[in-house]
Amino acid sequence: MDVLAFTQIIQVKMGDDNKVLRVFCIATADTKLEELLFLSDSVQSNLDIFCKNNQCDDHSFEIQVTVVDVSADTHTKDAVSFKNFPYVTREEILSNYKQHDETFEETDLPNDRGEAVAVMSKSLKNFLKKTLDDQLLAGAIGLGGTGGTSLLSNALRELPVGIPKFIISTVASGHTSHYIGTSDLILLPSVIDICGINSISRVVFCNAGAAFAGMVAGRIFGLKNTSNVTKKLTVGITMAGITNPCVNVVKERLEKLGFETLVFHATGVGGRAMEDLVRSGYIQAIMDITTTEVADYLVGGIMGCDSSRFDAGLETGVPLVLSVGALDVSTFRAEQVPSLFNQRNLLMHNEQITAMRTTAEESKRFASFIAEKLNKASSKIRICLPEKGISSLDSPGKPFYDPVATTTLIDEILNLVVTNDDLQVKKCPYHINDREFADVLVDSLLQIL
Repeated sequence: MDVLAFTQIIQVKMGDDNKVLRVFCIATADTKLEELLFLSDSVQSNLDIFCKNNQCDDHSFEIQVTVVDVSADTHTKDAVSFKNFPYVTREEILSNYKQHDETFEETDLPNDRGEAVAVMSKSLKNFLKKTLDDQLLAGAIGLGGTGGTSLLSNALRELPVGIPKFIISTVASGHTSHYIGTSDLILLPSVIDICGINSISRVVFCNAGAAFAGMVAGRIFGLKNTSNVTKKLTVGITMAGITNPCVNVVKERLEKLGFETLVFHATGVGGRAMEDLVRSGYIQAIMDITTTEVADYLVGGIMGCDSSRFDAGLETGVPLVLSVGALDVSTFRAEQVPSLFNQRNLLMHNEQITAMRTTAEESKRFASFIAEKLNKASSKIRICLPEKGISSLDSPGKPFYDPVATTTLIDEILNLVVTNDDLQVKKCPYHINDREFADVLVDSLLQIL
């Protein structure tokens, strides 16, 4: 659901008799009831303040906070009371699992907790999707420990970009990419375990309720008068710091031509995020300038893509301009470079990352991966290859300058890609960060739109 679609729904709802925008507060009520109700109170009181400040006392619409129980213990019964909040029982949530397994009955919740959490999470995801489609979901917030965070995040991160989604979690610090994925889900550290209301949890939950309520109110009141927003064709662009000069020129020129641009840092997550938005219809053209994630995937670096890289664009038929930006680099955590690479050309990028220059032999593998993907395409594609260097590190006098490796990469792509009217390859006498090469990229996109 994009901004315009969300705006249209709000305008329709505000013109209907049923003017209810729903906000869900979600947790396992068997173990977190006190905390869930405290958080719900915080969200409701803050929403009341935002509504009053935005002069909606005329009841033109209502924002309703609803408690959702996702208890995954097979021996748990419904909580006795959710105070005065409307609520959704766990049995109601589980009834949505039938969309995934028609033979499932609510009494079939597995005894194994891990399996039960997975079933409840799938049920919650189906429930939220149904509510989003049928009722207008204005936002969802929850809290939990390790199991609760897994349960909630698997469902919440599936909500469209822009729908407020928030989890107070005991595991919100440290490595959290497996919870967030490519979504705009927000995790807030609970600081202490989620076990009662005390001087610390009270502050954390109150702040979370205020922040989340502000997100919901800001989205609703900020979008309700945007009916005149003009939809632009959106171009997804991949970038790294060492291809930034090229991307900046491309972005500036595209925006002057009336396009919207979304730039993705090619760190593994960036490529996946772009491709998720391609599948969701947010992006109508791709300029995959910086394909370095392929290098990390095939060499074993920390910012790799996976085997599905490029599939989203090829499956949807979105016009694609592709280059080989930063394929001269594979990245590793500082002081964690595999021993087999100890004798390679290494460069400390910063305190967290060490970069390694890729070789001619590795370049052949990159070319093979790219060619195998693109040769299956039926969409319009232009491949632009800068023969004088593929990153700011790959130029005379720079630490990763290696004409043999770069030439091998370009020649292999030229040899392996099977060209036709829709799939064309162009070798250019420029460095990737030359303004002339940026112009070639933009001109190539304009030719296939």
